Amino acid sequence: MTERLTRDEGARLVALARAAIVHRLFEDGALSAARREVTITPALRAVRACFVTLETPDGEGRLKLRGCIGSTKPRLPAHEAVVEAAIDAAFSDPRFPPLARDEVSGLIVSISVLTPMIPIREPAAIVAGRDGVVLSHAGRQALFLPEVATNQGWTLDELLAQLARKAGLPASAWREARLSIFQSERFGENGSGC
Repeated sequence: MTERLTRDEGARLVALARAAIVHRLFEDGALSAARREVTITPALRAVRACFVTLETPDGEGRLKLRGCIGSTKPRLPAHEAVVEAAIDAAFSDPRFPPLARDEVSGLIVSISVLTPMIPIREPAAIVAGRDGVVLSHAGRQALFLPEVATNQGWTLDELLAQLARKAGLPASAWREARLSIFQSERFGENGSGC
């Protein structure tokens, strides 16, 4: 099992994610500078599954999702995975238009480093708030990070119905779906998750 990240290592990942977005928008060398300044520890070189969540203030003291993309399968070192996910969350999340330059100042970046997926047989194995959930059914898939159920105040049934809807399926499709759970280490500037 891969060791847990320290708070400092998490902050380094957040800094790399933000620098990748700023670099892409302004082509100012921010990512190159961040890569020079951020010490890549052995834990940050470990291959990990990561998600990057982007949020913006809604003007009423709450945050709204602005992008969230990542991978459920570890395929890149953590420090590379968050750079890729940050760029995808900012510019390729199909739910949102690409991030504009004027949105950067209010942007809140969060990183979730995932544990391996564990298939489950019964939804009762899910602990809302602790577990993230992946639903797969009829060629579709959706994921909620662990904090989503808590932030939304959902029961387990509501979580699963919303997850099915997110996958573009009827709310009751979770009953026939394959479910997997995972946990995550979350680091960020603030925020609620995707």
